[in-house]
Amino acid sequence: MRVLVIPTWYPSGEDKLMGLYHKEFTSALNKYGIDANMLFIDRQRLSKPFKYLCMKKKEIDEESNYKVFKYRMLNLGPINFDLQVKSYVKKLDRAFKDYLKKNPKPDILHAQVTVPAGYAACVVGKKYGIPVVVTEHGGNLERFFKNEQFKEYTKFVMENSTYSTVSNYMRDIVLKYYDKCEVIPNQVNTKLFKNDQKREITGTFKLVMVCALREGKRLDIAFKAIRKLIDDGVDLHLDIIGDGFYMDIYKKASRDEGVEDYVTFLGQKSKEEIAKLLCDEHALLISSELESFAIPGVEALASGMPVITTDCLGPSEFVDIKCGAICKVNDPDDMARAIAKVRDDYRSFAKDYMEEVARRFSEESVVMKSKEVYEKLLK
Repeated sequence: MRVLVIPTWYPSGEDKLMGLYHKEFTSALNKYGIDANMLFIDRQRLSKPFKYLCMKKKEIDEESNYKVFKYRMLNLGPINFDLQVKSYVKKLDRAFKDYLKKNPKPDILHAQVTVPAGYAACVVGKKYGIPVVVTEHGGNLERFFKNEQFKEYTKFVMENSTYSTVSNYMRDIVLKYYDKCEVIPNQVNTKLFKNDQKREITGTFKLVMVCALREGKRLDIAFKAIRKLIDDGVDLHLDIIGDGFYMDIYKKASRDEGVEDYVTFLGQKSKEEIAKLLCDEHALLISSELESFAIPGVEALASGMPVITTDCLGPSEFVDIKCGAICKVNDPDDMARAIAKVRDDYRSFAKDYMEEVARRFSEESVVMKSKEVYEKLLK
């Protein structure tokens, strides 16, 4: 079976984490017997036209077990949204024709995100007679069904693809508007994160966050919770893995709360580096306002580590009292309570149970689910 993955986002430019899970998904497909490549339309900023003119308009990246075919275009979204979508569709159509010159025709097009990649893939799939799967990753899913800017594009996608989401709560939103929706969750290399070391708290309680430093991650709330715990005499430290546009803002927030001595910004790390770092931590903290899935939460569970998360929907589907704690969104007092509870009840969290939860999202499990969807669609 041949699959061509078409992502809306891809880790490049200023944000090396955006869409990283699409690369990991494509790699996992190949690991478990599906011949997959990736076709990415790279939208360059309209504010930098001269940079765009000097760029290569086509590049091929050689990954470990697949290829990424990149085609660049200017992002016309700031001028007009409909013009941008129309231009994206034309670019994808031309890129796909070029792809077919040296590659066999795929059996399935698997687009990531409803608009623009999902819509464009449906147009191309209909033209070439190729079935399309669309997976939505964005937490603010309802906009596709309510916002006039998206409604017609979404309707076309629903009528010309097998639609899926990465979480059950997202599927429930889709089912309010359409009668069918699959769930294909994000996958985690659970073997990489498996940790045989026994964790014990003998001194400082070590918290870790793994996230892109963006507005909705709300690290400022975490800093307020840490300040409260420190004032209550709790010995703890927070390591932050990741980078992003809000790095300086969050560093300032840590200083403003007076917790800079209790927080370390470690920057961006590879998956292998993250797996090693998690071995020396006690619990993972998620402070987000909204998460469609939260891959680091599953990685932590695979490492045998409990997860403390806000009730931001995605992680609420795999975090329960047996593997962590859930607190209110944007509530530092409740977050402090949840952190203290996990620390106090630390020995009650069973490593075997946490690993069992993580295995539901292993690469093999997610690829097998994807394969079921593909085979059903081909029949």
